[in-house]
Amino acid sequence: MPKISVIVPVYKVEKFINKCVDSILAQSFTDFELWLVDDGSPDNCGVICDEYAQKDNRVKVIHKENGGLSDARNTALDVMQGEYVFFVDSDDWIAKDTFESMYAAVKRTGAKVATGNMISVNEDGKERELYSPTQEEKILKGEEMLTTLLRPNACNRLYKAEIFQDLRFPVGRLYEDVFVYHKILTQIDSMVLTGKNTYYYLVRDGSIMNSEYNIKFTDIVDAVYERAKWLDSIGQKNLADETRLFVYSQVAVAYAHLDKRNCEHFERLNQIKLLYDECYEKMIKAKQIGWKQKIRLFVLKNSPSLHTALWGRKMAINLGGQ
Repeated sequence: MPKISVIVPVYKVEKFINKCVDSILAQSFTDFELWLVDDGSPDNCGVICDEYAQKDNRVKVIHKENGGLSDARNTALDVMQGEYVFFVDSDDWIAKDTFESMYAAVKRTGAKVATGNMISVNEDGKERELYSPTQEEKILKGEEMLTTLLRPNACNRLYKAEIFQDLRFPVGRLYEDVFVYHKILTQIDSMVLTGKNTYYYLVRDGSIMNSEYNIKFTDIVDAVYERAKWLDSIGQKNLADETRLFVYSQVAVAYAHLDKRNCEHFERLNQIKLLYDECYEKMIKAKQIGWKQKIRLFVLKNSPSLHTALWGRKMAINLGGQ
């Protein structure tokens, strides 16, 4: 049984897949299996995946009908054999010692999850820090782990495989990582931050971060609403109220950008408005939320169109999740 199962969903990344896979196969830690899930990609990605499998027996390929990122990850989770699991998006790549540093950290500390630092890279090769919570190894326990909620990426973490025994990503939803991350935290009592730059995230023209707003982006409302309910359930009322403020901001964005004359948009706005109204009842009583903010909360609850006229177009669109 391999120590690590690496899962890479593959779809329309013919230009980027080689760099991703090469970075995995070049790891200094070699005891892993690599699952390339060809999610019905219409380009040559499936052929490229098969070529890698012929060259390296650690590479396993699954060809399936297109079902989206979550479905591809879930398909590999169902068959993987590793003691740990690591996700990589197919247009990203990892540092050569990523597996070595993370595996050593979890074994040394007993943590069930290891997290590294992330670097974002644009298509011109310009790098910047995306997530660097520490520059040296650090163990987070209990409530300290809640600080990682602001970066809920599934990628760039080494997980004990048992975490996913009964956990899967929501099929057909954007922000699948946000939906799942707090459920991961419920299963662990500590996490180790390696302090090493391990993951390189490519920001490209076709990514969600560079897409125009559409109805699917409202999935973030459901994801963060679920997070707020979870935070309530573990007694983190202040954090839950901060999370509900994020629900407010994204519902406001939806009202500002969706067309209420469109039946589908109208129905979806009504759905997320119900979630917001539930959040409102708690936020309006929260002592840490100031009266000026509560005025905005009140206006959105009672007149979304007025809120849009006053503030809506100025609200920040969050396409990458919270």
